[in-house]
Formats: sequence, structure tokens, C-alpha cells
Amino acid sequence: MTRRLGSHLWAAVLLVPGCLGLFCATAHGVQAAPSGARIEARMLREASTQEVRGDLEGAEATLRALLERRPGSSAAIFALERLFRHGERISALLPVLDASLAREPSFPAAWSLKLRVLAEIDSTSALEGTVRGWIGASPRSVDPYREGARIYSSAFGFDRAGALIREGLALLGEPPELLVDLGEVHVAAGRTKEGAEVWARVLGSDRARAEDVFRRIGELETDRSAVVTRILAVLGEEPTFVSRLEVGSELALREGRVEDAKTLVRLAMADLRGGEAQGFLKGFARRAEDLQVFEAAVWAHGRSRDLANSPEEARLADERLAAAALSGADTVATLAALRRISEHHPLGSREREASRVRALRLLIATVEPENAMQDLASFRDEFPGSSQGDDLSSALASRLLGQGMREAALEVLDGIEGPAATLERAFLLLESGALGEGIQALQESVPELEPSDATEILDLALALGRLTAQGARVAVRAAVANHRGDREGGVRAVLEGVDAIPEADRAPVLALGARIAEGVELQNLQDVATNLRRRIVADHPDSREFPEAALRLARVVAAHPGGVEEAVRILEGLIVAHPASPVVPDARRELARIREGRSDKGAALARGGPRLHFRDVAPAVRGPVAGPCDR
Repeated sequence: MTRRLGSHLWAAVLLVPGCLGLFCATAHGVQAAPSGARIEARMLREASTQEVRGDLEGAEATLRALLERRPGSSAAIFALERLFRHGERISALLPVLDASLAREPSFPAAWSLKLRVLAEIDSTSALEGTVRGWIGASPRSVDPYREGARIYSSAFGFDRAGALIREGLALLGEPPELLVDLGEVHVAAGRTKEGAEVWARVLGSDRARAEDVFRRIGELETDRSAVVTRILAVLGEEPTFVSRLEVGSELALREGRVEDAKTLVRLAMADLRGGEAQGFLKGFARRAEDLQVFEAAVWAHGRSRDLANSPEEARLADERLAAAALSGADTVATLAALRRISEHHPLGSREREASRVRALRLLIATVEPENAMQDLASFRDEFPGSSQGDDLSSALASRLLGQGMREAALEVLDGIEGPAATLERAFLLLESGALGEGIQALQESVPELEPSDATEILDLALALGRLTAQGARVAVRAAVANHRGDREGGVRAVLEGVDAIPEADRAPVLALGARIAEGVELQNLQDVATNLRRRIVADHPDSREFPEAALRLARVVAAHPGGVEEAVRILEGLIVAHPASPVVPDARRELARIREGRSDKGAALARGGPRLHFRDVAPAVRGPVAGPCDR
């Protein structure tokens, strides 16, 4: 029955001419009819296209038509302004604005633009009437007072601008936006005290507007200090409130006036107890850290520790204090906090060990190293089996050595058997001239080192064992400087000494210099590493260092335009001359990649690797290597 009724209805619709079209339009009218926003977007695109093509009259006509349809279109208004400015007839915009305002009286963009145009064409007589018209159209809005005051400041002076803002304040119930502007007018007029007091009213009553005031103060070129001083004085006067003191302390922090900030915090703390006081101090410390005024943060965390209700609260406050003091490079305060944290934990506990290690690392890194010797001895007595003792001892010994205190360094390392201490002892021996004992100590440290470190130390030990006394002295100077963290000094020792040592010693020393230089993220030292390997390849083809130097050099050379052929020659020479070398499999793979035009490692180097400069280096590989590649 339902189906038959439905079919009869459809038949009736089809029999009536035009009925189906009417039905469809009714059913889909909402989707089919373009919305006002779509029309606006389309017409704006059309006007933009016309403007780009130079059809300024057509663009103007399109925009006028759009304003007829949508008198509140800000985009159309500003597009017309651009057109009229281009044609130097900005005054022609006024009738358009008036027409839009007649249809859309509360259109703020049109009112604001009209005021600017009137000021621009010096039609000051019409300014006040326009401001009054805007106020009448939007009686509860702050915009006519704010925008009007900005125009009045330049057209009539600060007194008229201030009077207009005060009128708005009286009628609208002192909105904070107008107070911010009134303060700015006073300061601009030279009435610093009045402006500061108005801004203090804003800060004291509307925390949300604090950023506006902070920004205006930050933009002041003169009288800034006087304005801040008066604001802080007003915020600290009775009757005052915690919220006023809080925002005042933030202003003081922003202006770098730490003592003023502390004074306001103390006033606030007089009215706070327990958790509220702790919360206030933490908030102040957090703002100080955000503003990187770490001195104030350290002070606040110290006050928080003093108010702690339990040892655990005091420890947490010290943790925060240590972090802030470390960020502010206040070593004394950091160490004091870390020592208090250590005392909080039971003797011999893992927590105490960890906190003492933190303190010792800082002490060793930042304080005169001899001052850390007693603390380290105390730590070793309390934690004789600590795995950290080895690292701490070697770190302190390294610093002592850096200051020429060899006897003290040996004393620190005495009785320490870990790999780091053994390694430090090895460099001590090398530096003192005990080459054989130093090499043996290097070899003893290898089994316990990380694989990458172990390889480097083993290479050094093997190289030193093959060198003459003269070559070993250069290598030791470079290796010790590198170990002490002076990589540039290590490279310099190689460059200054390598040409004065016997020919047979040069390849190992050049390879050592290249490894040291390669570890520095400086373009010039990356270039030095490449150049040192180029010397090995060119002048020492029979050396043990040749295969690795050739492979690394080929990878770098292949990454640069025009370097592929040279890289192929280097790799072919390596494979033919040293077929049993452990690096030959890698060389074959590298050669295949280069020939296929897809050297992955070369591409990576090309993106961020060194640019080669060969002017001051030994000659390049001397001609192509004879003979086919041994596949």
C-alpha cells in the first residue's frame, strides 16, 4: 500500500510541468545556493586577479559590488584601501566607508580606517564627529575610545587623548584596556608618575592584563627605570594584597631588580602560612627560572627549604635549588645543596653515593682540583667498592695533570685499579718519558674499555711501539693533548713535529693526527684530517697506515664534484697493492658503489662533509695506478 501511494505521488509530480525542478530546488536549496562567505571569497579572488592583471577599475568595481552585498566585509575594505593608495586617492575611500557604515553602523574596521584616513588627509575637523559617531553606534565598546585616543594623540595632543580615555573609563566602568592606554598617554606626555600609578592600578586589579603592561614598559626608551620604580612602590604600599605583590615581583624580575623582587616576596610571605607560602615561593622561583634570573630562584628555593615541614620536603627544595644554581653557574650554592642532599641520606646508602658522586663531579670540573682531593679521599673511604671511584679518580688526576701537578695526580691514582685509572696512569707514564711502561699500561687498560675507545688505545699502543724515540715524543705530545681534551693542541703537535722526525715514523704520526682531527666538528680540522691522509697515500704507500688512509680518503674525495675518478684510482691502488688488508672488502664495496654512481657514504659526506683545500698539502696520488682492478 505504501509503495503504491509513493508511486502515485511520483507520477503526479512528473505530470505537472516544472514540478520536479521545483521539488529538487526545495529539497536541495540549502546546499545549492552559495553562502555569503563563499560569494565574498569568490569576489575577493576575482578582484585580486583583476588587480594583478592591471585592471584596477575592474577590481574596484568588484570590491564595491561586494560591499553592496556584504557591507561588513573587512577584507573588501582593506583591499579597496590598497587600491586607492596605489592610485594616490585615499580620500576617495571616505564615501565608500560612509556607505558601509550606513548599512553596518557597528563595523569597527570601517570606523578605525575612517579615522586614520581623516588624520592622514588632515581633516581634523571631522575627527571628533567621527569618534562621536562611532561611540553612538557602539556605546558599550572600548574601541572608539582606544582608536580615537591614538588618533587624538597625534592630531590634538596627549591632553585631548587622555580626556577621551577618561570619558570612556567613566562611562564603561574602568575597563583595564583603557587604563593601559591611559598610562601610556601619561608616560608619553612626560607625566611619568601618573602613568606609572595608572599601570600599577591595572597590575593590581587585572592579572590578565599584566603582559600588556609589561610589554608597554619594555618598549619605553626613556623614563623606564623611573616608571618601574614608581609601579613597584605603589604595589608595595598598604593596603596591599598577595596578588599585587606577586605581579610586582614578576615585574621586578623582568627588569633585573632582584632585591626589589625579594622585598615584595617578603611582604607577601608575611600574610601567608604553610602550603600557601610554599606555593607562592615555588611560583616565584618558577617565574625566575623562566626569566633566567637564577639568583632569585636560588634564593626562593632556599626560603622554601627553610619553611619545609619535613626532611623530605627540605631535600626536594635542595634538589630544585641545586638545579637552579647550576643553571646560573653558581658553583658554591650548587655544591652546598648537593652536600646537604648527601647528608639527608643514610651513610653507605646508594642514594648517598649517587648524591656524593654528583657533588664530586661538579667539584672536580669547576673548583681548583687540589680542593677536591680531600672530598674524593672521603668518598673512597665511605664507598671503597664503588664503581664510580675509578672514573672520579681519573677525572681528578686528569685535571691535576693539566695544571702540572703530577705528584698529586699519582697520589690520587694510587690504589685505583679500574680501566679509567689504568689509562690515566698510562698517559702519566708516557708524559713522564717512561715509554715502555706507558705502552704496557695502555695495553692493560684495553680489555675493560668500550670497544671504540679500546680500538683507539690499541692503535696508539701499537704505533708507539714501532716509533723511534724522536717520533714517539711527537706522538706522545699529540696523544696526551688529545686525552686531556685539547684536540686542537694534539693536531698542532703533529703538524709542527712530523716533518722533523725520521721518514719511517711519519705515517703512524700522520694517521694519529688524522684520527684526532677527525673527532673535531670544525671544518678546518676536518680538512686537516683529509690532508694528512692524502700525505700518507701519496708518500707512504707501503706503510701499515696506507690501507685505512686510502679508504677514508677515497670516500671523501668521491663525495665532491670531479673526485670520482681520483677516488676510483685510490681504491684500485689499495686493492692491488694490499690485497690481504682487512679493509679491502670495504674498499671493494666502496668501489662498486662509486662506479654505480650511488656512493651512500659519499652522498652523506657531500651533504655535510668537508670541502677540500689542497694548496698546503703534499702532492696528490701520483697518476693512475697501473694494472686492472683485482676483482
